[in-house]
Amino acid sequence: MEKNRLHHWIVVLHCAYMEYTYTPWDGRNYYRRTVAYDHVVWC
Repeated sequence: MEKNRLHHWIVVLHCAYMEYTYTPWDGRNYYRRTVAYDHVVWC
């Protein structure tokens, strides 16, 4: 991973998904939010 880029990923669960961001300059993962599937608009 590059030192100056944010990295985002989504963890898919049974009834929701969680979003995380990794910041390489401080070596930390930040939780962003959890979204329940009943609040998602499917296209």
